[in-house]
Amino acid sequence: MEMEQITVKDAPAAIGPYSHAVKVNDILYVSGQVPFDPQTGDIVGRTMAEQTRQALANLDTILKGVGLTRKNIVKTTVFLTNYEFFKEFNDTYGEYLGDHRPARSAVEVSRLPKDALVEIEAIASFR
Repeated sequence: MEMEQITVKDAPAAIGPYSHAVKVNDILYVSGQVPFDPQTGDIVGRTMAEQTRQALANLDTILKGVGLTRKNIVKTTVFLTNYEFFKEFNDTYGEYLGDHRPARSAVEVSRLPKDALVEIEAIASFR
């Protein structure tokens, strides 16, 4: 198995010992994206919708960096710090994907980096 580590210069810097993504064969595994501003590393937005949009924008940046789009996403895992905001998240996520409906898991967690409200990781296909 050959694993290619992916770093995309326009994406927020990793805050730990991990890559933005790794490519194995025709599959891209994207690390969880939180609503960080790519230039400052600060959280963007205070609402779930605002933070979800930024996390998804960061995901888009990584996908674009390897020549993919959101249409290549086959699975996401979503981490929310409060399930009371699930509808707000879900509406924003649905707008982002349009008619594309990859598989998804969503879980509530006690805390995320820099107290973000949402983190989204993805698996995408190059096929």
